[in-house]
Amino acid sequence: MRLKPWIWPAAAALVAIAAVIVGLLIVDRLGERAIARQQTAIAGAARDYFVAFARDEGVKGLAEALNRHAEVGAADGFRYALEDQSGHMLAGADVISSLDAPDAGFRTVAEPDAPRRLWRVLAQPLGGGYTLIVAEDLSARDGLRAAVFRGSALAILITAFGAAAAGFALNAMLLRRTRAIAHTAERIAGGDLSARAPVRANGDVFDDLGASVNVMLGRIEELMTGMRTVADSIAHDLRSPLTRMKGALVRAADPEAPESQRMQALDDAHVEADIVLATLNALLDIAHAESGLSRENMQRIDVAALVLGIAELFGPAVEDAGQTLVTHAPQVPVLARAHPALLRQAVGNLLHNAVIHAGEGATVVVRVEETGLGKARISVADDGPGVPVEHLGRVQERFVRLEASRTTAGSGLGLALVAACAKLHGGRLVLGDNRPGLVAALELADPRS
Repeated sequence: MRLKPWIWPAAAALVAIAAVIVGLLIVDRLGERAIARQQTAIAGAARDYFVAFARDEGVKGLAEALNRHAEVGAADGFRYALEDQSGHMLAGADVISSLDAPDAGFRTVAEPDAPRRLWRVLAQPLGGGYTLIVAEDLSARDGLRAAVFRGSALAILITAFGAAAAGFALNAMLLRRTRAIAHTAERIAGGDLSARAPVRANGDVFDDLGASVNVMLGRIEELMTGMRTVADSIAHDLRSPLTRMKGALVRAADPEAPESQRMQALDDAHVEADIVLATLNALLDIAHAESGLSRENMQRIDVAALVLGIAELFGPAVEDAGQTLVTHAPQVPVLARAHPALLRQAVGNLLHNAVIHAGEGATVVVRVEETGLGKARISVADDGPGVPVEHLGRVQERFVRLEASRTTAGSGLGLALVAACAKLHGGRLVLGDNRPGLVAALELADPRS
């Protein structure tokens, strides 16, 4: 069932009306009980007063006091009288003489001349056969009850109306804000990846939601742009080795070609296949690292020992390139929960880049540091030509190679893999100017976790 926008405020209004009705019934019942208790207490207090008055002033004094009270009248609904032992009224309000008073205690009786007018009569025997009568006109009580009911009803109705108006206004605001976000989603679905939800500075929860949505949309746009770049780069970088592989296979399949040429062609095809597989494996490793799938293979290792081992393996390659390798590491283990294979590959990529791009005569410095509690830093620095400052962030992207001709061996995935490795380990890859040369720092978080 499709819910219309007006259903929620309408349902809220119905609930408010039901709450008003229930509230009025509760107020009426509770008010009636409270008034009854109060009037009963007033009647009891009046009885006690007049009993004490008769004891002090005598029956004659009491009769005079009741007559004066009857002459003055009372606005509280109570009437008082004094009867003898035969039931004749001696003093007080005349109306009581027509009421069927009890011998003692309370009784509710109707006025003979007005059957719908009820009185609540309290009879209190006095000494000498006299009886004090305290009569409460229940119509006065009903008037008080009605006044309380009307006041409470008016207050509840005003509150309910205000709540309903606020509900409709809130519903309109919610619809307006949600429709703005929905419109942004529609633009995104229509292909406009630059669309963003409206966000106000120092806004409300919807602005917080819009900001979170915008962060998500920015990440989606970044990933979509990255996917297009990756697809274009894969098409460009794999086309050449696949074309060369196809040419080599064609040469190997030529029956008139000498055996030596055919074997060489097969070797060339094998080399090109290795290049393609290496590129695809690098992409797969990056995807695993960025998605966190490799986290299950993480274990507690000595980062310093691992880095020094990789540096030792690269020692001959550094010497063959006419360069000098220098290592610095703490004398104590630098423990971390890490992915050993991926971390080896990342450090190897940094060293390979230094060997390839630093040039002959350069000095390559590998350093492992524990930078405070819970953090470690692996850096590879050289004094070669370096990377222009404006390209330091760009070279971490997939397939980015600053050489426009792209004739140098490599796929442009080395630093992208290092950045993905840093992300998997809760850190980051920081590239900086070594003045001269490049310094690449792989920062790891929580090395002692």
